[in-house]
Amino acid sequence: MAVTDAEINAAVAVTGRFENAGDPWRGVTGDFDGMGISCGVLQWNIGSASLQPMVLAVGKPVVLREAPTIGAQLWQASNGGVSQGLTIVRQWQTGSQLKATPKKELANLMGSPEMKAQQLARIRTVANKADALATTWALAAGRAARSLQELIWFFDLVTQNGSLKGVDHDDVKQFIKTSTPGKADDVVCDWLLAAPAAWWGRVDCIKNAGLWRDKVAAADLELFVLSYLRASLSTAKARGVVMNRKGALAFRKGWINGQLFDFTGQF
Repeated sequence: MAVTDAEINAAVAVTGRFENAGDPWRGVTGDFDGMGISCGVLQWNIGSASLQPMVLAVGKPVVLREAPTIGAQLWQASNGGVSQGLTIVRQWQTGSQLKATPKKELANLMGSPEMKAQQLARIRTVANKADALATTWALAAGRAARSLQELIWFFDLVTQNGSLKGVDHDDVKQFIKTSTPGKADDVVCDWLLAAPAAWWGRVDCIKNAGLWRDKVAAADLELFVLSYLRASLSTAKARGVVMNRKGALAFRKGWINGQLFDFTGQF
């Protein structure tokens, strides 16, 4: 089944809230991850050179219109190398926090009709990749079509983690089979409770262990286990936050970045 605009909007509305409070199209963050600035629904950034082509595509007049104070510098940052761009945008911050004027102007630019069109074009590409992965997953599970929940789960995977790193439906079935009957979720929750201090989202991991234990619906168990198997292949410090995000989407509720998200009835 083709991805519809309504499904894309649902994926954006759900996953965009994890990083951006309020309107995800206008979301901007500072240099918390070494990327300089990260903007918009999928947090396009200077460090990976994913934001610069979007700035260039909307054109200098739009940039100056929406960002009259920092626009000229942003245009320069987008036309030079990554190193130069990082140097420029880091001047707009105190530590990793954007100052008020740069934050407001970047939000205005990302929320402009021209930049929203650029965002949407790139989101469609991601959504198509997620659709293909979700459809493959559903077929392996013996269903004719993927669900909206699965599309959103794989949309978050593609945007945040890239791929399944080789994990497939057979791995999930084997994990459930070899776990003590009915205890696959307990294995996952015990793993979360033992989260090392160095893990991002460790406090959320502990809360989620209590929230999810013995409450995962049978229909959601395979996607929940897939969340765990994929999270365990992430870099060590990222494993907790990957599980928090994917587990919350599989369970339809969970703690992410210090906030409780409840998607009951949304997909």
